[in-house]
Amino acid sequence: MSDYFSNRELGKKQPKREEISVTVWNGIIAIFEEYKRNNFFSFSFPDYCYDNNTLIVGFNEQVFNDRVKAEIPTIEIPISRKEIVSDYDFGFDEQDNKSENNVDKYSALDFIEFLCRNFKTPEKKDYHKFFKHYHLDFVDNIEEKKEFISKLNQLFERNEIVYQIGESCQVTRKIPIEYSELLREYKTDDEILNQLIDDALKKITSARIEERKIALEKIWDAFERMKTYYKELKKKKSIEQLLEIATNGQASVKDELSKEARELTRIGNEYQIRHFETDKKEINQSEFIDYLFFRMLIFINMIISKLEK
Repeated sequence: MSDYFSNRELGKKQPKREEISVTVWNGIIAIFEEYKRNNFFSFSFPDYCYDNNTLIVGFNEQVFNDRVKAEIPTIEIPISRKEIVSDYDFGFDEQDNKSENNVDKYSALDFIEFLCRNFKTPEKKDYHKFFKHYHLDFVDNIEEKKEFISKLNQLFERNEIVYQIGESCQVTRKIPIEYSELLREYKTDDEILNQLIDDALKKITSARIEERKIALEKIWDAFERMKTYYKELKKKKSIEQLLEIATNGQASVKDELSKEARELTRIGNEYQIRHFETDKKEINQSEFIDYLFFRMLIFINMIISKLEK
């Protein structure tokens, strides 16, 4: 899709919002309605010809709503646009309005995945003169589907929302571009270490904060595993060997990395990352999860880049 003037002149803004506003939801509905009218969801939710109930002629709204509600129980039926609550509406204060003007993001994102998975391009076949409708066939048109996904992604991008839809129809969370090079495949001689990092990288892009908390746990597990990389040495000696290699023996840099390793260990012990006793501090803020995750990943990346095959 073509870009907007403001993006060309001012550059694209970094995504920062995780909530789905009513405005964005209404934009999603507008895109949905456009493709619904043109029968892109009619293969999965068909309306049949009165003369031949094997020939698809359009979209069955009731079947669609029933399936959506069954697969996404939290979504509101019928699927429709919502009204924005004004600051001047009686009975609401400013905080109420902020809540009222957001929709359940999990339902909204599940709905997008649902649409994407049931998307097929219609083709008009023979014209039924008596009922004045076409009989339809359907094909998997990759380019049409990409265009549909692109419109949704542009809607998110223009509203600074952190989510994106991939060609596999999965919604993931965008990672700040400065960290994108860290999201790579890690290959050391320790397969368990590699797997822990891989699991963490997959979960940190999830839209669900619960999954990102698991990502934090996995990356801290990788850190602890990395400390014992040299199995023939005790943990303290193994860490010293790792830091020696990572810093090429430069004493001042090694000292700074040693301090960082101790600080990361302290954080792992004091917060609910790997341990969940009642005296451990909870982590519920999305931005803090990202901060801790990428702080740890930067440290691990610096060490492992010298160990990889």
